Amino acid sequence: MAGDKGRKEYICEKIMAQLKSIQRYLLIIHKIRSSNGIHMQELRQWVKDELTAHGNEEVAVSERTLKRDIADLRDYLGIPIGSSRTRGYYFQEDEVSDEGNIETVLESFNLLNALNADTGMGRFIFPERRPYRGNKYLYPLLKAIQKRMPVSVHYKKYGVGEDFRQKVFPYALKQWRSRWYLLGIPDGKEQMRTYGLDRMLDLKPLGGRFKAKEIPDIETSYKDCYGIYNDERLPVEKVIISYDKREGEYVKSQPIHHSQKKLQDLPEHERLVISLHVKITKEFKLELLARGFSLQVHQPESLRREIHDIYKNGMEANARENPFELCDGK
Repeated sequence: MAGDKGRKEYICEKIMAQLKSIQRYLLIIHKIRSSNGIHMQELRQWVKDELTAHGNEEVAVSERTLKRDIADLRDYLGIPIGSSRTRGYYFQEDEVSDEGNIETVLESFNLLNALNADTGMGRFIFPERRPYRGNKYLYPLLKAIQKRMPVSVHYKKYGVGEDFRQKVFPYALKQWRSRWYLLGIPDGKEQMRTYGLDRMLDLKPLGGRFKAKEIPDIETSYKDCYGIYNDERLPVEKVIISYDKREGEYVKSQPIHHSQKKLQDLPEHERLVISLHVKITKEFKLELLARGFSLQVHQPESLRREIHDIYKNGMEANARENPFELCDGK
């Protein structure tokens, strides 16, 4: 038992040391990328101040440690950090890729949240944690996208048919409400499709490289969408809705969509009226229903009727006597 305890303590110490290294990597990348050039003395003081601010008050950051970290970033992670006597440390602009830089990758993997236990902040900062399946495929997919490598996806849609395996040419990863999605083109198809990583049963990188097709800019193609699915067949429509004063404050502080505009306040009715230009997808309707205590749809008429029918069906379902005998969870 004593031996097992000692081994566990050794493993914990080793993991914590690795996490501290990752934390220093992130800080170094962030500071050098945000500077035109920074000398070691200034970098060392900044990293030390940041670690102290995050609860690591007794951290000793030596020049030797930071030089070793920078060498690791260059040699093992391919981060293009240059150095000169006059400029200090800097990013070599001609080699930097905004899409593939390691800072974005590491942050996307929520490593900063994973470090929370080591920062001393966990006693009073509680980030949302949702254990979705499929996050283990993030790194393999990222590598496949960067190398233009096709993948074999074993996939099963929720509530629809049987699982299937499909060869996919991966183009991008997109996050929506804590879930990750692959944007890729299935073999033999022309249109981009969306695959939820939480619905993947298995993923296998395939050999070789594929020739990337010219596709619309992904950010632009999602401009008029709400959520992760972009149905090219749907038109962009002007939606006018209103909320009572209380709900309206929430909607103003966190807009439903980037196109949201306040049309008018109606103090006499205590209503906020807003407009949006968006494709009316199932996800958009669900968002409206999520804050539907005072929602009123004014335009288009088809959306108003659909929301009305949803409420009506819900009222009828909850007005009926409960036919199920449910346990109390004990």
